Amino acid sequence: MVIRDHTIAFICFVLTFVVWSQPITMFETSYEGIDNDLVAWDCPRPITNPSPAAVDLDKLRVKISESKPGDIIESWHPQCKALNRTQVVLGFLSLAGAIWKTIMWRRSTSDKRAEKKFAKLHSQTSGRPKGLLG
Repeated sequence: MVIRDHTIAFICFVLTFVVWSQPITMFETSYEGIDNDLVAWDCPRPITNPSPAAVDLDKLRVKISESKPGDIIESWHPQCKALNRTQVVLGFLSLAGAIWKTIMWRRSTSDKRAEKKFAKLHSQTSGRPKGLLG
């Protein structure tokens, strides 16, 4: 099975969007003594919120101490920042691949597009004047 250039370009563009819009989160361990059973960590999307506000852990600890047993508090993780270095590199690599494949696709189909344009310009007409001449 051969995947065409425009399909690969589309996949690379989608991959770029996914890499740059999804936060990389791994919050399986406790952070500075705050247990994961008490807090539901989350991160904003890196593209829409490139520099999230800093999380005050002291305020978070106060909320935890004031909450009822079994309550889960939602908070952003203190390590949520702008795009991760890995995301930047993967995003630029997939974007470069998408641009390169788009250029290759446009070059490989340029003759076909030119032939269509030529055929359209030189097609037979009905012989009747069109537009303002009629």
